[in-house]
Amino acid sequence: MKKGDKKDRNANSNKFDLEPLSPSPCLGISDDELVSISVRDLNRQLKLRGLTREEIVRMKQRRRTLKNRGYAASCRIKRIEQKDELEQEKVGELSETEKLAEDNGKIREEIEALHRKYEALQKFALQKKIPLPSEMDPLH
Repeated sequence: MKKGDKKDRNANSNKFDLEPLSPSPCLGISDDELVSISVRDLNRQLKLRGLTREEIVRMKQRRRTLKNRGYAASCRIKRIEQKDELEQEKVGELSETEKLAEDNGKIREEIEALHRKYEALQKFALQKKIPLPSEMDPLH
């Protein structure tokens, strides 16, 4: 197999595939069991089976690789969930901002209307020579 062939094959494989790394080396320990068994029990099992040091190291490396796969998968899931939560929160915040901007616009219109009425009343009072309290005096 050429160098480029392997690269092409890897590019086409699904990065979320959790296929077994390779068949377990005739130990009768499945990948699921290998990941879930405690270190103490694994050491005991490996010792009872009379494996060579190399086989033991290979099984422990396999266990570590499988565990890392699980951690990576759970991190991906957690990251996706957090992203979804943040997107929902963002939508809520945008909706609230829009509502506040709408409310703000309505309040501004009310203030402008009140200001126009106030100026009209002042103008009317000046035309009819109606005395205004000092706090309503436009020059005050």
